Amino acid sequence: MVLSDEEQNAYLLIHDKNKNLKNVKDKFIDVYLITNFELSDLSYQDVLSFSEDLLGMKYHCSYHLHTLKVEEEFVFDFPFDMMAIRKYVQEMLIRLDIKEQLPNFQEADFDHLSQD
Repeated sequence: MVLSDEEQNAYLLIHDKNKNLKNVKDKFIDVYLITNFELSDLSYQDVLSFSEDLLGMKYHCSYHLHTLKVEEEFVFDFPFDMMAIRKYVQEMLIRLDIKEQLPNFQEADFDHLSQD
């Protein structure tokens, strides 16, 4: 998810800690707000509201919102370098010490994304 605040972008990374575990009744999800600037109170409330709407009503699910401050804004050549997104997300996973490897995909795989 991308959140724009006065022409700056912040991103949400949602990590389901239990997705690879079998027979787990309760889900524990970490939501990381990744930003290189201070969000306005209104924008931060929007992030909280979005997270609550997405995850707050899930049965046997709890989540925690973390803020990850980065030095530089993530910039890539949209729509010509979509693989930069995969590389950036993998770097964030490493930085957060999340032992997940993203699946392999190609530039053309981004053609199938939809916001419908």
